[in-house]
Amino acid sequence: MASAFRGLITTAVLIGAGAFVGLFWEEWKAVRLAILAGSVPAATAGTVSQGAAEGGPTVTGSATGETPGRENLTNRIKVEVLNGAGERGLARQFADRLRLLGFDVVATGNADHFDHEITHVLDRSGRLGAALTVARELSADSLAVAIDPELFLDASVVVGSDWAGLLGNLGKD
Repeated sequence: MASAFRGLITTAVLIGAGAFVGLFWEEWKAVRLAILAGSVPAATAGTVSQGAAEGGPTVTGSATGETPGRENLTNRIKVEVLNGAGERGLARQFADRLRLLGFDVVATGNADHFDHEITHVLDRSGRLGAALTVARELSADSLAVAIDPELFLDASVVVGSDWAGLLGNLGKD
């Protein structure tokens, strides 16, 4: 009896793990194809398909099937902004600008040190498309994955010494 129960539990765990990996893989493929296409917005949770009328890839939301606009993508992205350059009020300035663009800035503060030469965007949730959207808005070249589910964030922005050029261009396409 215990052996059959153990087998049932093992099967359930394997199916759950497979479903999780499958979801992550599909999102990663969508983001990768969107990046390669270069002309579509970053996908947060969707699939990329070949558009018949336009002849190019399009991003469609997996839940609704509609093409997400900039507002739909940024309204859901939760961001924290950390001052990594040591300039007083820098995190607040970036947070205010990101909020104007529709991002949900849930926290501001100081980074672990003030020696960051460039601005970094960190993917915190595994939704790489969300972090990529933030990096594109900031024109930041540094994007890394540092998943931390305890933060309940999509992305962390660590503002570096290159902040002046980024702040001036923030939100300009």
